[in-house]
Formats: sequence, structure tokens, C-alpha cells
Amino acid sequence: MVRKRAHFIRYKEVSVVSGGRDENGDWIEGEVTETPITIRCRADVNTAGRTVPNNEGQDFVYSYEIFLDKMPDSLKKGVEVEILKGDKVVLTGSVIMPFEYQTHCRIWI
Repeated sequence: MVRKRAHFIRYKEVSVVSGGRDENGDWIEGEVTETPITIRCRADVNTAGRTVPNNEGQDFVYSYEIFLDKMPDSLKKGVEVEILKGDKVVLTGSVIMPFEYQTHCRIWI
């Protein structure tokens, strides 16, 4: 059987609850919650040294082009991700640029 999405992308979604003052006026630190997210994807390696232009007009050489069915709101530029094939980590890197279109979503790492 051929799988359309043979890889997984894993990253941590960080939620921050802002701090505040208690009844005595003392500052109480907010809480930071990290939730691990794992999504099925297809990862194509860049063996030809191709580049992708970002929104500022700069060209970046990327390691992998990742195809997703849907783009999560928390998967933004600069987020550290891991690409897995089975249980093996194939790549660890940060998102260069996410791109969402009508029928597909892509990110470059």
C-alpha cells in the first residue's frame, strides 16, 4: 500500500497564560504550557540545492519541503520541528516559511 503521507512532523505548541496581581498586590507569574503536536505529512528532501523566496524577497536554501493536509495555526515561521519516518528522527530544524493554499499546505525547513 502506498501512503500519501509517509512521515510525521512533531513540534511543541506553547501557550502562555499572562501573570497578574493577587489580592495583596503581589505579582504572580503566568503559566507556560507546552503541548506536543504530531501530524502526518510528506517530506521531500532538497537534493538539488533549490531555493524558496520568502515574503521579504530573500532566497533561502531549504533542507526539506513538507506537505500537509491542513496548516495548524501554531506552526509558524521559526518554530522548531522534527520530521520522523516511523520512530526515526530524519531532521530537526526550524520552519523557514509556511504556505497555505486552497488545496494543500507546505512548509520549508
